[in-house]
Amino acid sequence: MGTTDSLNAGAVSNTMNAGTEPSAQNRRLVNAVWQPFVQFKLLMYMLGTTAVVAVLLGTFLYFAFSDLISVVSSANEGTGYYGEMIEIQLVHVFRYCGALFVLYIALLAAVCIAYTHRLVGPFRPFTRHIEALTKGDYASRVNLRKGDLDMHTQHAERLNALAAELERLKKGTS
Repeated sequence: MGTTDSLNAGAVSNTMNAGTEPSAQNRRLVNAVWQPFVQFKLLMYMLGTTAVVAVLLGTFLYFAFSDLISVVSSANEGTGYYGEMIEIQLVHVFRYCGALFVLYIALLAAVCIAYTHRLVGPFRPFTRHIEALTKGDYASRVNLRKGDLDMHTQHAERLNALAAELERLKKGTS
């Protein structure tokens, strides 16, 4: 049993009330920790890509402006005013870039979590429905959230049609 399976099993067993289905709030908790490593992995891929682009951009800017900075600061060595101003402005630029990078990481993490919930989230109702069908509960239906992707909605409709057909066949043989 994997880490996420054991988390899932523990959360479900703690939320079950004498053999009944877990409440909607408890299901949300289980769904939140269902695939946390997928979200983290996506975030790490995106941050890695961003780091590579940032290093390439920084290298480009360094080589593009290093000659200009050295010319301006050496031309006015007697006063040193422009050299000091350039240094002060560079410190400000690095501070602003650092603050923007922290904000970017926070936004990127939020997008990764939201996107993976939209992709992975509907699999939980599919899993519950298939487990119910396996146990012979043909009255079970897949109920998805509003705004789920059309791809998931189409699969839910197909599974619900299958369940309705199995229920009809079961009633026909009884």
